[in-house]
Amino acid sequence: MSLARRRGGAALLAAAALAAAAAGAQPLPLPTTSDDFRLPGTQPLTVVHDFATPEACASCHAGYGEPAVEPLRNWQGSMMAQSGRDPVTWAAIAVANQDAAGAGETCLRCHLPKGWLEGRSAAADGTLMTADDRHGVQCSVCHRLVDPFGGPGAPPEDADILADLAEPVTALASAMMVVDPLDRRRGPFDVVAELGSDPHLPGAETRVSPFHQSAALCGTCHNVRNPVFTKNPVSGRFEANAFDAPADPSLGFPEQTTYDEWAASEYAAAGVYAPQFGGNREIVSTCQDCHMPRVSGRDAKTGLLREDLPLHDMTGGNTFVPEILPHHPVFGAEVDAEVLQEGKRRAVEMLRRAATLSLALEDGALRVRVTNESGHKLPTGYPEGRRMWLHVRALDRSRRVVFESGRYVFETATLVSDPHLRVWETLHGLDEEHAAAVGLPAGKSFHLVLNNVVLKDNRIPPRGFTNAAFAAFDGAPVGAAYEDGQHWDEASYPVGPDAAAAEATLWYQTASREYVEFLRDENATNAAGFLLYDLWEAHGKSEPVAMARGYVEARPRFAESCRRSVAKAQAGHLGAYAAAWSACFEAEGRGFTCDAAGRDAALAAAEAALRDALGGAKDAQCAGAGLAPSSLGHGTSCPVPCARTELFDFADVAECGACLAGALADAALAAAWGAEPPVLPDTTPAAARACRARLAKAAERLAARWTKALAKCEAKARAQGAPADCADDPAVARALDRARRDVARCESFAGLPGCAQAGDADAVLACFEDALAAPVAGYVGLAHP
Repeated sequence: MSLARRRGGAALLAAAALAAAAAGAQPLPLPTTSDDFRLPGTQPLTVVHDFATPEACASCHAGYGEPAVEPLRNWQGSMMAQSGRDPVTWAAIAVANQDAAGAGETCLRCHLPKGWLEGRSAAADGTLMTADDRHGVQCSVCHRLVDPFGGPGAPPEDADILADLAEPVTALASAMMVVDPLDRRRGPFDVVAELGSDPHLPGAETRVSPFHQSAALCGTCHNVRNPVFTKNPVSGRFEANAFDAPADPSLGFPEQTTYDEWAASEYAAAGVYAPQFGGNREIVSTCQDCHMPRVSGRDAKTGLLREDLPLHDMTGGNTFVPEILPHHPVFGAEVDAEVLQEGKRRAVEMLRRAATLSLALEDGALRVRVTNESGHKLPTGYPEGRRMWLHVRALDRSRRVVFESGRYVFETATLVSDPHLRVWETLHGLDEEHAAAVGLPAGKSFHLVLNNVVLKDNRIPPRGFTNAAFAAFDGAPVGAAYEDGQHWDEASYPVGPDAAAAEATLWYQTASREYVEFLRDENATNAAGFLLYDLWEAHGKSEPVAMARGYVEARPRFAESCRRSVAKAQAGHLGAYAAAWSACFEAEGRGFTCDAAGRDAALAAAEAALRDALGGAKDAQCAGAGLAPSSLGHGTSCPVPCARTELFDFADVAECGACLAGALADAALAAAWGAEPPVLPDTTPAAARACRARLAKAAERLAARWTKALAKCEAKARAQGAPADCADDPAVARALDRARRDVARCESFAGLPGCAQAGDADAVLACFEDALAAPVAGYVGLAHP
């Protein structure tokens, strides 16, 4: 059916519904008033200054030549910026308002906070919201948030702001926010002291706010409890409150508990080594550490260069809405499709860092372990229609499929049910008593505002999980059992004695067909459900994302052949990369200009050869044999220092190899030449120039010999089935001895940069070792993780 016909049909349905409501013929299932959804904190129409739009921030925080880190561009590609345009949200609001009068306001306060705070939520269906409101969770709202509990280091005026609240906030949840009534911008840095003046004057002022470095800020909206229910302390049942009788919102039904999940995890307690998430940080703890990783760059045209700049991409796992928004008949004109595709790409990368797979094939059984690498349940967040599942296939020696589970039919957006299907999700619904009261069937339900029971929650908990801590915030597993400390789940499949190999793919989907059809079929108010369905149907049907892939062979020689192929391709790239850059350094060291065009052509050719050999046309040993990075023992990401590169397939392995080889060659060149090539004209004496060239060769040779020795040691240990202890391997010692002899040939290190500044041969060699140890380990870790 065409979009026009659907919209026409929706208009007829809406007219019929409005006529019935006007006649009093169809009461809502759950009798409520707007007061039943009233929550503590800053209230609408109580701010003195309205909130600036993102366009007001663009003059300083966008368009200054650093698009990868510019706050506005990254934010625009996020779901934070699109929360007020999300077609799923608008379809869900329509159904929520049909189920309980005023329910939509709880959605509006989170998704369109500017409009809510400025009083345009009086119509709970959002019809009073403007295009400016649809910028969603926007700059001025976040940067005027006040710590609702007045934590240490808060700006001094916050005490008066909190004292003036008619209803103080009691819990971090459901957008129970406190905002500065005046336009005083807040953030983690003292930019006034750094710049010598306030960059936001005269229209606004700037404050330092520790709250903006705290995960508690994210808890404001990333815990959601339905306030029309209260947990009975005796029965544990969530019961509907009396009509027009709001209760303690911290006891409401837990619709989503992402912040609480994090707060009860090891991430919150001590931090976790997870460099794939943290940007310039290897230990991550707070929400911001993963979802606003610290990077190098400037946050404004006049900003300082930082190594701890919070990247404003705020990426989650939603790949569906960025795909359909540019095609929306109203919202499409308000968004940048290119920027949304950047956001979608980052979401895929985030999903691929969030889980690892390991497979074991023994005695006709396949075991697949899915490990949660994130700081909350996997998956987390909005429960409706979100799910994660395993697709498994076992193959015999002729590569015929002998077992399959979890097949997804992309053409119809259907997950095929089978006896061994493993799906991780949370399902809400209605218990018998409440179902009878609202006139709906008991059991599973997508009626979000009416649900009062968790029927299933087998989502994988994070590191540090304990049953007691999760039960305390109503987040205990339901229909699944996890031991304290368990942050993985295992699925077992009877693949049969003929299985010689098996592959598994972990899939994630933002919105299931069942949920999208529910939002279409239940909407008797407006066209939002029909419009969502048309967008879904025309643009990929919320195409699932492959989060992780694993492959296991009964014959280990396949993985060993692949390791040799990876090591060979990577070594070729290392040699070519080092030679191209070394030629530049040497030319400038002799007083000539580097042939930059020739260097770049050589680098491009080397990378093309690497990509051909790994994941490309010439890859017969790895991708050509059906292997995945996990077949070699890899997790979600490339070894340090390239951990931001995810490892999903062998094209990613090639990218990782190029990064690691570059990092090692750069470390060797920097050790010999310093951070930069010589400044022309070079006045270094001839003898010193000869020493400098000798040191450069010594550093390059040490890198190549060290990595070769470690790789041989790792391969030998694996073949013998013994633990690898290669740090003191004789071949490594010989590589260091040869480098020592090369370095000792220099008569003097005076006036030279880099490690030569250490002053004598032993100290120079020690400096080489320190400079190369970490990149050598990362480089070798690609073929031998």
